[in-house]
Amino acid sequence: MKSNDNDRLITFSDGVIAITITLMAFEIRLPDSTVPWTDATLWQALLDLSPQYRAYLLSFLVIGVFWLGHRSKFTHITRHSQALVWLNMLFLCEIGFMPFATDVLAQSGERLATILYAGTVATISLTSGAMTFYAMRAGLAETQHDAMMKAMLSILTPALVFCLSIPIALFEPRLAQLSWLLLIPANILAGRFGRQRQS
Repeated sequence: MKSNDNDRLITFSDGVIAITITLMAFEIRLPDSTVPWTDATLWQALLDLSPQYRAYLLSFLVIGVFWLGHRSKFTHITRHSQALVWLNMLFLCEIGFMPFATDVLAQSGERLATILYAGTVATISLTSGAMTFYAMRAGLAETQHDAMMKAMLSILTPALVFCLSIPIALFEPRLAQLSWLLLIPANILAGRFGRQRQS
């Protein structure tokens, strides 16, 4: 393969992820109004959009974690195969579904919406992990095994957090959504554990 093949793959992936984040921002819109906005009605409308703000910020964080993991992974993966390209396409297809899952969560926030969102994030995480595992098995990564295992641990952390939230959502969707905040300390712990393995 040419030396710049992975560069094109990474650039394409970065573009899809950037467009996905932009599309999520487009979902935050003021409701239609038949009368001119006053300060009072505009302020109330902006407050009413708080579920959209929260869903956008959550998804921005989640996609940011996936993007960082993707960039980190491809610092170790120096070659690619057709199978890896298709796994990457599947990953991007699932990332592209995030604006819809985010909008459903913002509009409803109940049991089904919560499970849909958690399932989407977990699926993306597992696909990203499958890419890393395949690259290791296929000999596409020119790096130490521990470095790839560190990347794998960071990539699969969202799958763990969001999969565990699904049974919680069956009984208490709001508590399940709050549990997603565990993604932040879980990623920090995963990074520390990975550094300990390398030392």
